[in-house]
Amino acid sequence: MKCKVVYPLLLLLLAGMAAIAQDLYTGVWRKGNGSTYLWAGVSWADFNKKWSELAKQNLRLIDIETYETGGKRYFSGVWEGGSDGYALTPAGLDWAAFNKFWSDYSKTLRLIDIETYTEGGKRYFLGVFRQGTGGYALTPTGLDWAEFNKFWSDYSKNLRLTDIETYTEGGKRYFLGVFNPGNDAYVLSPYGMDYTQFTKYWDDRAKENLRLIDIESYVEGGKRIFLGVWRQGTDGYALWHGTDWQSFTSRWAEYNGSNLQLVDLETYDGDCPGGCMNQALMADNPATSGRDSYDYGIYASSQHCEGEPGSCPANPSSSSRVYYRWPNLKLGNDYYVRNSVLYDAKDRFLTLPFKEKASDMSKNGWLYSPGAWHHAIDYSRKDGKTFQLTAAAAGKVIFAGYDEWSGNTIIISHNVGGEKDAYRTIYMHVRNGADNDCAVAWSKSQPALSQAANDPTRVKYENHLKNTGCPLKTSDRNPDAGWWGTNSQKISSDLVGKNVQAGDVIGWAGSTGPGGQAANHLHIFFAHRDPNDKRWYFFDPYGIYGTPDCYPSAVDGAINTPCARYPVAWKNGRPDYAQ
Repeated sequence: MKCKVVYPLLLLLLAGMAAIAQDLYTGVWRKGNGSTYLWAGVSWADFNKKWSELAKQNLRLIDIETYETGGKRYFSGVWEGGSDGYALTPAGLDWAAFNKFWSDYSKTLRLIDIETYTEGGKRYFLGVFRQGTGGYALTPTGLDWAEFNKFWSDYSKNLRLTDIETYTEGGKRYFLGVFNPGNDAYVLSPYGMDYTQFTKYWDDRAKENLRLIDIESYVEGGKRIFLGVWRQGTDGYALWHGTDWQSFTSRWAEYNGSNLQLVDLETYDGDCPGGCMNQALMADNPATSGRDSYDYGIYASSQHCEGEPGSCPANPSSSSRVYYRWPNLKLGNDYYVRNSVLYDAKDRFLTLPFKEKASDMSKNGWLYSPGAWHHAIDYSRKDGKTFQLTAAAAGKVIFAGYDEWSGNTIIISHNVGGEKDAYRTIYMHVRNGADNDCAVAWSKSQPALSQAANDPTRVKYENHLKNTGCPLKTSDRNPDAGWWGTNSQKISSDLVGKNVQAGDVIGWAGSTGPGGQAANHLHIFFAHRDPNDKRWYFFDPYGIYGTPDCYPSAVDGAINTPCARYPVAWKNGRPDYAQ
């Protein structure tokens, strides 16, 4: 069976995302190449239906998660291939009812996973069972950490802990544990570890040929704490923590391709509002929406190509383009966010691409609005006037030319972290002399638009040109300085090939090209070369990938929002001016 992931969670949250906080995911992987399935964020009825369907396809539930978001309870599960006996408790069992179910079913099955939750002021329990023989045990409820540890120590003489669960009642924290047969090496992590401590412990145990099989996470004293259960093993393993649904499912698919299978899933509430979630990728599955990519092609030149500037053909064809892509990853027929770009774009080297006072400036985000992708950042003066553009980081100018849609464009290549041409910044809608820009608007941009006489895009652009003093007839032209600037506001003829430092002036913000006609502004793409396929992909230096309201309000504001889920590329961790 083909490995598959399904997206009901994403679709569900998009329906009411303004009121829902973002859920975050943690997963534990071990080596495996059989069938696997991940189903997340559905009602109990839908979960039960899927559980029954998958059982007929020889898939067995191995882990169940439940959580409440926006006043509703959702369920998630992880399946693996199997044809053995199985069972799942009904929802709504209190401890007495759960214990009876456990006792009855343990005659031929073994409990492998337990989940507890409260609803309507009452505590309930869920359990996952698989076929099994041999000894087994289940802790009583109401054990604190010391009591749980004693139970674990006593029962580990003949059994092994396979699942741990924690919960609070009356302001106190308690622990539950599931035990099954085993005589191999084992470890239970100490109490109270934060993630840094936990991952060090995880690394150290791996060196001792112990593999994490279960993780539990909870908040105590304002800090997120982690617990883990280890069993003996020398196989492959992985841990991916605290990411959004897009990033998690992408990693899930990548690991499946590397013969690593998810064995434990942990879900918890994030602090980022739902409206700022899961937007690095344009769509759940572009194959079903008719669009599988956003590739922006910019003309190639002797210094501008896919490879490093020194490797470019001396005379590329006039139609040759270099493509910059949105960060998707296609695996089979499904699309995922490209983690290899978003998490690798971690170098903090960028500064603001202008010198204007922050209070005079405004910006846009990765999305204009929900569902309206931008893949860039826009900067503009609040009064609509032009402003000088500066290099966001040290680098080499490798392109300065005209793009039919985005107008005058400047591209700077940046060597970062010892890697040549690791990043590129792409400045668009730049001014290059009023008379010149007016002329190329008619000679290059207008012909590139649809030639249907009533095409809305073409009509809108032609009207814009006429209304700003740039009609088709040359003798009637008198470009409005507010829109077109002056002839002195142009790109230097010797800019290409020039090495620049952060803060060096490279041009003027404008409104050139049909894509820039709304206002004077800088549309700037930030691109990173994927370390795997060596192609160029867009990324958000703020690490937010959201709509404008998800970003700090000031253009130089500190990025202290929980919505910055991915690495931040600004120098010193916040947007600031070149020194």
